Amino acid sequence: MTENSMPVDIKIRTTIRDGKQKERHSMDAFGHLSWRGGLIVLRFQEPREDSEQKTMQTMQLRDGRLSVKRDGAISMNQRFVEGVKTEGTYRSPYGPMHMITDTESIQYTWDDEKKKGIISLIYVLTLQGSKTGTYSMEIVFEEGEKA
Repeated sequence: MTENSMPVDIKIRTTIRDGKQKERHSMDAFGHLSWRGGLIVLRFQEPREDSEQKTMQTMQLRDGRLSVKRDGAISMNQRFVEGVKTEGTYRSPYGPMHMITDTESIQYTWDDEKKKGIISLIYVLTLQGSKTGTYSMEIVFEEGEKA
């Protein structure tokens, strides 16, 4: 089976709604995209402005299911399956927290001509039994310059 890969520029935009409150977050990174058969893997180091430990993030998409693994300053395994509640643990320097992810929708598109992919997610996150809000996330990745 053939594996393909390319360096990519990544933009992640997240909007969190909790009642009438709304927060927006964004992250830009440089990473690596690889794919084989129906599996797509996006891997990158989260940017940090200070000297704290780095966090490596790996996203795997297959058959409309997305898993996100973070290792480093923050560690986490989170799974997104449309219409399904999944459990995980979020670990930070402040300790572990139980996490439930209720994915409302997940969509993926790839434009072969532009070498650009988009993963769109909407999910409700509950940490330690408290709902933190509804998250709308868009992950855009496109072919970048070789490192």
